Amino acid sequence: MEYSNVIDLFREATRQYTIEEIANILGLHKGTILRWSQNKEVPNNYKADFLRMLGFESNEYSSIKEKDQYYTKSEIAQKCFLKFKEVSLNLNIDLDNYHFIEPSAGNGRFYELLPENKKTGIDIDPKAEGIIKHDYLKWFPNKDGKYIVIGNPPFGLRGHLALQFINHSYKFADLVAFILPQLFNSDGKGSTRKRVVGYKLAYAETLPPDSFEYPNGEEIEIHTIFQIWTKINTDKISLSERKTCSHFITVYSLSDGGKPSNTRNKKMIGKCDVYLPSTTYSGMKAYDSFYDLPHRRGYGVVINRNKTEIKKILKNNDWNKTAFSSSNSAVNLRTSLIEGVVINRGYVDKKLNLWK
Repeated sequence: MEYSNVIDLFREATRQYTIEEIANILGLHKGTILRWSQNKEVPNNYKADFLRMLGFESNEYSSIKEKDQYYTKSEIAQKCFLKFKEVSLNLNIDLDNYHFIEPSAGNGRFYELLPENKKTGIDIDPKAEGIIKHDYLKWFPNKDGKYIVIGNPPFGLRGHLALQFINHSYKFADLVAFILPQLFNSDGKGSTRKRVVGYKLAYAETLPPDSFEYPNGEEIEIHTIFQIWTKINTDKISLSERKTCSHFITVYSLSDGGKPSNTRNKKMIGKCDVYLPSTTYSGMKAYDSFYDLPHRRGYGVVINRNKTEIKKILKNNDWNKTAFSSSNSAVNLRTSLIEGVVINRGYVDKKLNLWK
């Protein structure tokens, strides 16, 4: 059977899977799948996922853009691998007991760093010798081994592919060490990071934006982080204090697309002190009115105390420096970044929370 577009693939998937099963496979909230069904609209970024779910081989349909393909620079891969070894030592994990897997090996930047005879590289379009041509999300290692997964997986829309790579790894790997989109730094309600299954975060580090290049060698600037997740020796993880500022500001995610499916927190529109875009291509800045936001979508900040001082901070902050870039040249904000601007100016709740 042929499918002309992604909505046809989605409809076929709903005949073979329940809504909840589709949500779990894609690493999305069930409500997102229900909205696709109600609106009869599915982002084209998920085409590869539905083809995979329906049994089509990924190398028959994936273009470089669909695979989100770019490579980690050698010096960045080496830096990440050294940090991984350091964190593993602190977790009392003996790496000599493990076989390493690079699941989206590409041109082998991580693969070449891994110990000989104890490594497997996988990619749907391998560019280096020794790498297996396979779809990692359909691949499983020998059941008798102990495994660590490391590398730079494809990100996908809002990190959905990277999340699938993490959750697939949990089925057989004790640790995962991945370069990930910066949105994995956010631990807010409904965040991608909250949908990681089973693992506990052991380490996170922001990487330089010029850490990557396209297959043709052209540099790409994208803001990413390196994270290490483990399901063993979690008692060895040092919890760091998480500063909050909920006594000073409340951040609301706002949108008004004219339909219930793309409208969020509408009752707060006009009641916030400062408005900020969630994504923009034309420069990130603060606005006084929600209706001035690009595409009428972003964040509204209610200032709970110290209103004059905090509003001045939010209005005068250089949001282009605070925001992070994505591979499509957009600049983006998240709630945690907005709160960080206030926290960094000393407006911190007295009772601190711990990262979990």
